[in-house]
Amino acid sequence: MKKEREACGRPEAKTTAEKLDLRLHQCGHYLYHHTAGPRQMTVLQLLQKNGPMSQQDIQEMLDIQAGSVSELISKLESKGFLMRQRDETDRRKVVISLTDRGQALEIKSQEEILSRRYSSLDETQQEQFLELLDRLLDHWEMGGNER
Repeated sequence: MKKEREACGRPEAKTTAEKLDLRLHQCGHYLYHHTAGPRQMTVLQLLQKNGPMSQQDIQEMLDIQAGSVSELISKLESKGFLMRQRDETDRRKVVISLTDRGQALEIKSQEEILSRRYSSLDETQQEQFLELLDRLLDHWEMGGNER
C-alpha cells in the first residue's frame, strides 16, 4: 500500500516536507471520495433527530454546498430512505422527510463510524496526531502557509 501511495503518478516527493504535503493531500482526497456513506448517514441522523427539514436547513447544519446537499438527498431518495414534499404553508419551500424505510434504518452513530476510521491508532496516538494537526493549522492560520 505504501509503495502504491508513493507511485501515484506525481513527481517523487524527496523532502520530508514534500512527503507530508503529499500525504495530507492523499488523506483529504481519500476522506472526500470514500466517506459518502457516513455523509449520507449524517443526513439521515439529522432527519431522525429533528424531523422534517428544508434542504437549506440541512445545508446550513452540515456546512456544505447546496449542490452537495442536493446530491446526497437525491441518492437517499433513490434508495427509498427519504422523500421531498412541498411545504404546506409555503409552496416555494421543499421539505425533506424520512420514509418508513428511513425511519426503520438503524444508523450507526457518528462516534462508531469515526472510532472505526481511526482504529489503527491507539488513544494516545490519536491525541498526539490531533495535537500535531492543531499545531500545523495554528501555524498556517498565522500566515505560515504563504507561498
